[in-house]
Amino acid sequence: MKKSLSRITAVALFSLFAATAAQAAVETYRAHGTVQQVDAANGKVVLAQDAVTELGWPVRTMTYKVHGDKTLQGISAGQTVDVTFTTTSPYQAAIQFITPVSQ
Repeated sequence: MKKSLSRITAVALFSLFAATAAQAAVETYRAHGTVQQVDAANGKVVLAQDAVTELGWPVRTMTYKVHGDKTLQGISAGQTVDVTFTTTSPYQAAIQFITPVSQ
């Protein structure tokens, strides 16, 4: 029984460490731009954005997936925004936060 408890504890600690390491590996980036289109039903937004130099992305218009049901609340086409996003490739990025910018 004592060995089983020790093994369970060891597995739990290892799992916690692995989960923490995986979360730490996710990098976020920022972009500034103008909302071109909002597709709240499908959780997407099209943004004409400035360059993202950390990723080597030029100035461009890109469709982002949006995390969270309420992330797009109050966001509409024509607004200037700052976004924080994660990415797995130059063509797939997911916005975590979107903030309107006063003009």
